[in-house]
Amino acid sequence: MALSAMPANAQKAGGSITVGLELDIPGFDVLKVGVYDTAALTASSALFDTLTYLDENGKPQPKLAVSWEPSEDFKMWTFKLRPGVKFHDGTPFNAEAFKANFDRQKDPANKCRCAFYISNVNNVQAPDELTLVYNLNDPSVNFPSLVSYASQTNAIHSPTAWKTKGEEYNRNPVGTGPYILKSWTAGDRMILEKNPDYWGKDKVYFDRITLKPLPDAQSRFASLQSGEVDLIWDDEYSADNIQKAQKDSKLTVHTYLGSGAAVYAFNTKVAPFDDLRVRQALVMALDRKKMSQAITNGLSRPASNPYGDGSWVKCKDDGALPEDLEKAKALIKDYGKPVEFKMLVTATPRGRMVGQVLQQLWKRAGANMEIEQVDQATIPPRAFMRQFQLTPWRIVDLADPDIQMYSNFKTGSPVALANYSNPELDRLLDHARTTADTNKRIEDYCAISRLINKEAIWFWTFQNTYYAISSAKLKGLPKMYSGVIDVSRAWKE
Repeated sequence: MALSAMPANAQKAGGSITVGLELDIPGFDVLKVGVYDTAALTASSALFDTLTYLDENGKPQPKLAVSWEPSEDFKMWTFKLRPGVKFHDGTPFNAEAFKANFDRQKDPANKCRCAFYISNVNNVQAPDELTLVYNLNDPSVNFPSLVSYASQTNAIHSPTAWKTKGEEYNRNPVGTGPYILKSWTAGDRMILEKNPDYWGKDKVYFDRITLKPLPDAQSRFASLQSGEVDLIWDDEYSADNIQKAQKDSKLTVHTYLGSGAAVYAFNTKVAPFDDLRVRQALVMALDRKKMSQAITNGLSRPASNPYGDGSWVKCKDDGALPEDLEKAKALIKDYGKPVEFKMLVTATPRGRMVGQVLQQLWKRAGANMEIEQVDQATIPPRAFMRQFQLTPWRIVDLADPDIQMYSNFKTGSPVALANYSNPELDRLLDHARTTADTNKRIEDYCAISRLINKEAIWFWTFQNTYYAISSAKLKGLPKMYSGVIDVSRAWKE
């Protein structure tokens, strides 16, 4: 939609792009991989289509769905599908194929980790070939925005392909997207070629996309500087590279200020965090500016609520506790017992660095934190089983705060990590998801933020900011919603 507003000669068809990813992609069969990471999302955005996409203003626009309509209570959404679309293997795309994707992920017998991400959906029905009906467990006023990027639950696969390929399907994905998988050498490169039968081929410009895993940040940046790759994923922990690129006229730094934040959850059912004074003291002892300087040369943007600059939720008062070291010391003194606890961190240079900075900040207030280094993959299960005192977490960039806020803070939710229950918080969460009035929803979410901040059950360190660095010749890269670098409709000057 955004592209069509540009002069007709602005986009140049043909050529190819090479993208340096931060990780090798483990595969695309959701039953095997469970969740798509940022590297997989770049590939899936080219291989698969979704029902909608978000335009420059963050509003959902038609993709595989051409229109949608909610029921009065927002618990049922009916999508009308685009006719005449085919998967890369020739299988027709229709409501039945979509339902097969959903049912495969939802089926308890398949034990897919992806099922958690569609637990808000009761079922999907296909009353006719081009009509799809989502029946939700709870109201969702902004649902079409939530099916807009090619995540593990939104990317639509060919049912014929996964049935015929079986175990081989994980490395032989088949979608309806603008690009088709040509070849894939694990650890080296994946080559995608333009889909000649794509329904929207006049908006697809590159003939070929090559994706290369380059896990080391320095070698990734060097590959970009040498011209071996045209675009790389990056983040603020490689602050030196981003700052160098900003001064280089041959390069462009693409930045997206998303919603969401890096966060930490206290387990409020275990000492010392069963005491409000201790939780508030640790939050007030934070110095986010110092933290940002120490770990990202000041690039990280301090956060005091879970919404961030990329969200439509803007709070005049989010209830943030002040940074006040003396008050923090007084609260710990008032507590009257030693404050000693363990914090989970990832066993990576970045995890250790963040842990050490927090350790020093809290030591000034009289609290002793021990760093417990664990493999990144063990943090979610430890968190879900409440086997922690303090754990890192993230609220990702989504077009609507409801799904994450509801699952993170509603009493009884398996993801309500803080083990905290409050009837007023539950009431606000329920109201925010059942009213269609955006201003009332903003009031609710700001009240939710004030309550969480006052009770200090979670705290936020930095807002989500997403980065990609490219050759200055690359054009047409859309906003990196949900951190996704989607090159499927970009071109080179």
